[in-house]
Amino acid sequence: MKTTHNINKHPEEPVTTPDFIEKTNPVHNSHDAPMVNEVIMMALAGILKPHNGRKATRPKMRQRAMGLLKTAKSGGMLEDLVRQVVLSTGIENFLPERYADYQPVVREGMVFMMSSMPLSRLAPKIVDQLRLPENASFGKRLFTLIQDMPTLQKLGQIICRSPGLEPAFKNELIDLEDNIQTLSYPRIRPSLFKEIHKHSPNHTIIPEKRILAEASVCAVVPAQITSNNGRKTSRAVLKIVKPKVKKDMAADLALLDQLMVFLDRNKANWDLGDFNFSATLAQVGAILGNEINLESEQKNLDRVGRHFRGNKTVVVPERLTVSTPGMTAMTRVEGTKITDVADLTKKQRRKLAGALAKTCILRPIQDIREGGLFHGDPHAGNVAYTFVKGRPRLIFYDWGMLGHLNKIERFAMILLTLGLMTGSTNMVFYTADIITKGQLSTHPAMRKAIKRIISEGIRMQGLGTSGMLSSIEYLFEKFTQEGVVFSADLMMYEKAMVTLRGVLSDVDPTFNRDAYMTWAAITSLVDDAVRFRLLKLFMKEAWSLYRHSLVLFFDMQKVVFWFLADLARVSLKIPEVFANTPMPVYGTGSGNFHQNVSRWAFFNTSFLK
Repeated sequence: MKTTHNINKHPEEPVTTPDFIEKTNPVHNSHDAPMVNEVIMMALAGILKPHNGRKATRPKMRQRAMGLLKTAKSGGMLEDLVRQVVLSTGIENFLPERYADYQPVVREGMVFMMSSMPLSRLAPKIVDQLRLPENASFGKRLFTLIQDMPTLQKLGQIICRSPGLEPAFKNELIDLEDNIQTLSYPRIRPSLFKEIHKHSPNHTIIPEKRILAEASVCAVVPAQITSNNGRKTSRAVLKIVKPKVKKDMAADLALLDQLMVFLDRNKANWDLGDFNFSATLAQVGAILGNEINLESEQKNLDRVGRHFRGNKTVVVPERLTVSTPGMTAMTRVEGTKITDVADLTKKQRRKLAGALAKTCILRPIQDIREGGLFHGDPHAGNVAYTFVKGRPRLIFYDWGMLGHLNKIERFAMILLTLGLMTGSTNMVFYTADIITKGQLSTHPAMRKAIKRIISEGIRMQGLGTSGMLSSIEYLFEKFTQEGVVFSADLMMYEKAMVTLRGVLSDVDPTFNRDAYMTWAAITSLVDDAVRFRLLKLFMKEAWSLYRHSLVLFFDMQKVVFWFLADLARVSLKIPEVFANTPMPVYGTGSGNFHQNVSRWAFFNTSFLK
């Protein structure tokens, strides 16, 4: 934070900065704002004053910061002081332009969270800000402010890969993926050895005296694990929740609950309609709470290991039997960070982007017969790659967030895609209504608002101003603003798509993820048996939802009929549209993609005549 004084020129004198706050009337209007801000800046500058003729030590500065915060709180000016600290990070220009409507929410949410945390935790943050060089970038300041707050770090990891983000922020926030450094090995050693001593006596665990990687919640230490007969030694990693996170997580989740109430109470001030902050942030809280539960992640590792067994594209670290409830021991699998692609050829980058899109976006909705599992937090720090015989292999770390789409949700993503492609407002409406258990059709006013949103999404598609996945993200965003609540897994999938949009752009800026999404939707319905089984499932869900209103049910049936007719006609053009688009060679459709689509379109148009 820039201050009004040079810290090296302060004369040695007692620190009286709290007096500035005490002498300021806390009840002030907009005309007082410049004076109040200047008073706060002077008070903050006092924290850096020399002590006994020398530069103040960090403990001394924290002591002064605590005194200032206590005085500000008692004088009713704590929020004003915190606002100055938050604004010094440049957060007013943080979000990409497409999310500009949410900028006030981010700013006021940050001020609220910082003002509500214990002063003993806030004081070190203020000192860390003041100790940064005056020319420190906004991104560096924001990174420093949130570096020990997993709730905000997760948001930063997603946003830092969003296209359109200010470069100064992006470069600093990328550090949230793999350059977090908040603790040393000696600090984590006691917790680590406490867990090591719980393991089976049939193995010897020797950790290296260093931290291999640190994330927002956990830290990873490399180790060697040897069976007691000495016949097998494995290179492994030991994952443990960081002591400070374990200590603060309950308070952070409680703070998140308070934030929900604050945002819902003030949302009218930001013109965000009926956006349901409570439901959305409750899902975030549940996900974060699950991340510190290593037993849950260990079950996830076992589950995804079975799911991807035999898959030559995906590598998942194997959980080792020496794991404990507080420590996950895994095989050590090394690769190159997914966005470090400077040494790859264009062809390799295209293959890598295709494999990533196939695994994270397409497979979860294409696996109609399988589980629909997906990585819930695929930011660049959690994904690595290698090339084996010219073919990319993806390595996924950190399975604390594992998503699962049920059959109707998977089919719904297919129908949303095809509904946007055919311009069928009603098909998109009924699909969204079914997966939200009738939230859209219950109220006439909401029904009209939702249909206007869908029409706008289709219009953007027609004008070419929005790609397919961007249109789907637009629908989720606007529906949520209207108060619609999606399942936690569906929201996790949508957030994963937002994260992957930026990652894919960094891997290969020319990659067409929208073509892949449309390809997935079409080829998922090439198989006649699969298509009819899914439509039967869809009708069953629709009947259970609309049986109280035959008018709605019959209208939905009519919409589905005409949707299939429109889809068949549009599908005749698909081979032409995709003529120059490279498709994965390991898709779910059998035979040639263009031949399959043409055969399916011919069948449907003949059937509907």
